[in-house]
Amino acid sequence: MSLFEFDKNYGVNVLCGVDEAGRGPLAGPVVAAAVVLKPDAKDFISEVNDSKKFSEKKREKLYDKIIENSLYYAVGVVDVDYIEKYNILRATFLAMKKAVEQIKPEPELILVDGNRLPDLKAKAEFVIKGDSKSASIAAASIVAKVTRDRMMVEFHKKYPDYGFDRHKGYGTKEHYSNIIKYGVTPIHRMSFLKKIREKISTVQLINGQLGEKITYEWLKRNKYNVIAKNYKSEYGEIDLIAVKGSYICFVEVKLRSEGCGYSPRESVNLAKQKKIIKTAISFLKKHPCEYQPRFDVSEVVKETSGDFKIEYIKDAFSVGDEYELF
Repeated sequence: MSLFEFDKNYGVNVLCGVDEAGRGPLAGPVVAAAVVLKPDAKDFISEVNDSKKFSEKKREKLYDKIIENSLYYAVGVVDVDYIEKYNILRATFLAMKKAVEQIKPEPELILVDGNRLPDLKAKAEFVIKGDSKSASIAAASIVAKVTRDRMMVEFHKKYPDYGFDRHKGYGTKEHYSNIIKYGVTPIHRMSFLKKIREKISTVQLINGQLGEKITYEWLKRNKYNVIAKNYKSEYGEIDLIAVKGSYICFVEVKLRSEGCGYSPRESVNLAKQKKIIKTAISFLKKHPCEYQPRFDVSEVVKETSGDFKIEYIKDAFSVGDEYELF
């Protein structure tokens, strides 16, 4: 039976195939696609199969053909923060749901690759190894894969040291090596890095200590009075606390290689900011003062020459209304 005939045997006019890409990588989002093929797509559909069986170049060509031969198509993307907060299965189902909900009118039947179903409003069935049985699922697998690959190529421009344009975030030898060498990026899934977490932690510890030492010396040269190092609370840790003028500065230190694509503001995400703020509150309760609190980020950049430079950002983030520092 051909892939096209498999779909036709369901006897519905609007059949939607759903598949995902990106459940297994160490980095990047999970992407799902939903595709409703045109009834006369039979002529080209013999070329379509599981996206993993094609070269990247072939997938790109098939992607264009699928779009041309689709009545409707949509993608759903779920980022790393959600994957880490919940799990990859839940993230995959959310991506599928996002994709399907964009298909209007509502499909008569949805075929989902795999052995479980996300929570969908329309009638749905799962198809084990569906990307090698159903034309609609196979088409969705290619749309999802090409969409995600393109996203990873864009991430490569931002983080050029990791080779995302080649391995697309999967666990290749090159990728593991670069993670150990350069550390993790905001798009890495820490829950997927268990087998090298100890090595990563050792590298981060060494880099962190070096970055703090360089920042400490920079603060002294610029007439800051450092009053605490590695202050810990139940909420987290602040690398350096320094006073200058009317300010008490809570300093987060980041060490990065030149050209890695990081920005200090991005490295210190919202979750990290909240931990720093709560730790600062803890410090100020124990050490009341009349200084104005300020949250700074010191990025220590290792240049290709081997030298280090400081990019120091004052007021990198601020305290929200939910917090009272005094």
